[in-house]
Amino acid sequence: MKALYLTRWCEVGTVADTIKFGEVPPPTTVPVKSEVLIEVKASAINVDDIALSQDSAAGGWFFHGRRPSDAIPVVGGMEYAGVVLAVGPEVTKLKVGDRVCGVQDVSLQKNPGTWAEQTMAPEKGIVLIPADFDISFVQAASVGMAAFVTGDMYKRAKLLSTGNHRCLVVGASGGLGTFMVQLLSRREGGNVHVVGVCSGENADTVRRAGAHDVVDYKVGPFGQQLANAEAFDVVFDFVGGIDTERNAQEVLKRGGKFITAVGPRQGMGDRVLTCSEWYQWACGLTCRLLKSACCCCCTKFTYDMGGGLTLKAEDFNEWVVNQGIRATIAMEVPFEEAPLREALRRVASRHTGGKVVINMEAGVDSGIGETK
Repeated sequence: MKALYLTRWCEVGTVADTIKFGEVPPPTTVPVKSEVLIEVKASAINVDDIALSQDSAAGGWFFHGRRPSDAIPVVGGMEYAGVVLAVGPEVTKLKVGDRVCGVQDVSLQKNPGTWAEQTMAPEKGIVLIPADFDISFVQAASVGMAAFVTGDMYKRAKLLSTGNHRCLVVGASGGLGTFMVQLLSRREGGNVHVVGVCSGENADTVRRAGAHDVVDYKVGPFGQQLANAEAFDVVFDFVGGIDTERNAQEVLKRGGKFITAVGPRQGMGDRVLTCSEWYQWACGLTCRLLKSACCCCCTKFTYDMGGGLTLKAEDFNEWVVNQGIRATIAMEVPFEEAPLREALRRVASRHTGGKVVINMEAGVDSGIGETK
């Protein structure tokens, strides 16, 4: 089968140029036990995929994919949508022909990647797309990561069903950020005022997602720009870093929540951290979490590290199927080498303006590959 794959880890910063594109053996011919063989129709490209390909995920210390080799290449990618080709004898909820989506666990369980024509996953990690639900494979492949990471952060906020709330979304124009803006703005009762932080060129995207106001971080620190505004109940962070944390403290109500998908180091995963850098990050994060959990500490805000473990069917059905939430697609490319490398470069820049998705069903002459 055709795939984007590794036979060794890429050097940091070279994934787009050095990852291989060509033929590799399919993950299986006959699934066993609860395995499900899937024909991949679309797959997203995320910054975590870049980090895993260069073995720098989480700073390169504890979050690793399966080690690639010439004998056993490793296919990249985690987020996918497709059709069931075959099922193992212990599979009970899926059948051949079902449309499915999900996020592969390529680290702990070492499942096959999704930048290929086929992948294989355990049944428990697969979400069935309802037969009567009108969603493209590209859209289905773009919402998995957002639904479980953003959804987990949303649940941690524990917004009350009564009263009015003010929420700030930092990194509001990215794939996760636009999903969060939609979650908040579509909340039943409509009692959440949403402000998004993004670049000025992405302001319209964030407003279309449902933000009431937008702050352009290029104008100045958002803490300064919002100094005279009403304080926020929750700040959701998809950027990370000490500066983001400090600015959040300036705009949060006392006892408000700062919920981050990244932590106190911006660009985590862009390179392998030194031993001292990693321990500084780990200790800093642990201290923040412990301080926030200590009932005797009078802290101005609660620090919470969000992010779930896997996409759950109930979350997909609630937010994507029932509420109609979609990811913003910034770039869609065919499964051809040149467009794929360009897409990888864009994701590595961390300035995508939405999701970047591979459309396996599109040819190079389809017109796909332009920025949305």
